[in-house]
Amino acid sequence: MRILALAAVAIAVLCADSAGAQSLKDDFDKGSLDPTKWTKKQITDAQISFVPDSRCGLSAIEITAREGDGGQQCGNACERAELRTAKSSWPSFGQEVWYRFSFRIDGDIPTIGSARTVIGQWKGPGDGSPMLAQRFDNGVFHITVQDNDNRRVVASAEGNYDDVQTVEASAAKPGDKHEKDISVVLGLQSELADGSVPDIAGKTRSDDVAGAPVDKGSFAQSSEIAKSPGVVDPKFFSQIEVIPEKDAVLPDPRKGWVDMVYRIKPGRTDNERGPRGRGEIDIWANGKKIVSVRGNIGATLKQGGDEKLIGPYFKFGIYRSSVPGTLRFRFDEFSQATSRDGLPVLCPAK
Repeated sequence: MRILALAAVAIAVLCADSAGAQSLKDDFDKGSLDPTKWTKKQITDAQISFVPDSRCGLSAIEITAREGDGGQQCGNACERAELRTAKSSWPSFGQEVWYRFSFRIDGDIPTIGSARTVIGQWKGPGDGSPMLAQRFDNGVFHITVQDNDNRRVVASAEGNYDDVQTVEASAAKPGDKHEKDISVVLGLQSELADGSVPDIAGKTRSDDVAGAPVDKGSFAQSSEIAKSPGVVDPKFFSQIEVIPEKDAVLPDPRKGWVDMVYRIKPGRTDNERGPRGRGEIDIWANGKKIVSVRGNIGATLKQGGDEKLIGPYFKFGIYRSSVPGTLRFRFDEFSQATSRDGLPVLCPAK
């Protein structure tokens, strides 16, 4: 009986530790990185600095990607400078988690030809591309959600984050790694000319060097697009439901601080292990609800897989294809909790 009692106490302690481990807060006011909260596996010390221009408090962290610096764990033609949450804060996969942080961007910002610029991402078990990502292609802030090989844009600031001219220019380069995606876009454009498919060419493209197709255009039209005839490969369209709010436009982080709140509850109806049910994501920006997303989010988890059912973990910073110039990503007032009530007040009065 005593052994059973001790075992029960141990289990209770482990459960309490697990629940508490999911909470995380960092205001970066100490002017140094806390190794109990963040890991530097994908960033160099030279890419990290602390600046007094903060959202509130004494300082903010600034991540810098310079032309040609590469960074850690980055292949050819790539620049990476990302910090990742420590494993002690990763939630059980499928549990509801809330995040809040503030960020802004400045530096040399290309307005065309920026094929991949990720400035924040969440990755769960089995994910190749992030299940949820903040992106800044062509200087336009937008957010994507992943459904296996499908990538959907669910919210965007004003501007053209995906200029087809970039794809058309790549078509002139034999053996270009975008060849498959180029043929998709240009093929649809060709078929549009003779009226054989509806006008969806402007809504379908490759997202980045990895080449996952994206739904582009009116978010409210996403279900209509998915049913459009004449598209040979159905994997180009996901069953993710995107529910935008009225006038759901993201702020421009070049113009000042942007305050983000995310609610994430991973799930898929086709999971053989892990959370079985529709995933849920809700997003707010500068205090305004932007969009809700429901459906199969992230990668399908198959029976017999060896992925640990923890996460998603969060990364922030810069991960981009090599482009000229220097980009600076400023980040502040990060918090993670299991409920919205668990998020501390942003910039409380003193």
